Amino acid sequence: MQDGIIESKKNMDLDNKNKKENGGKGTAVGNALRFLVKQGKVIAPELLAVAGSVTGIKSLNALGDAIRGNDDIDDFDKDLLLKELELDMVEMEEATKRLQSDNQYIITRLVRPLSFLMMLILFISIVIFDGNVGEFQINQAYIPVIQSLFSVMVIFYFSSRGIEKISKIIKKD
Repeated sequence: MQDGIIESKKNMDLDNKNKKENGGKGTAVGNALRFLVKQGKVIAPELLAVAGSVTGIKSLNALGDAIRGNDDIDDFDKDLLLKELELDMVEMEEATKRLQSDNQYIITRLVRPLSFLMMLILFISIVIFDGNVGEFQINQAYIPVIQSLFSVMVIFYFSSRGIEKISKIIKKD
């Protein structure tokens, strides 16, 4: 019995690397599994391996099947884990709905490119008109604000677009 508990704790630590790397709160079912291991319950290493690889709704379904098929977990703990799994599924479905609704309308898709375009127009206007049209000068108080806004927007816009394109390529493969 003691060996099983030690093995469960080792596997829980190894399979928890995604939570540690992302700094997130983890999934509800993953947290429930960690709680059961801390209580001294024996959890099959195969179940912990499935729990450690949860990345979406399909993975949660596979984890649910693994929990239902596991004979090492008593019925009360199984019910607890399945309820926590339902919470995770609802949370992921709601996040998916939110992302879909954010991209449903043209205005929500254009917020980032239009704000970047406005900053670019502002920057180009300042470069062209500064010293070339009469006594045009920018108030010194605005320069650090414009610099930081423009640099943050350039970095954010191009890095986020790059990440989006890479993730689309990865999903296709």
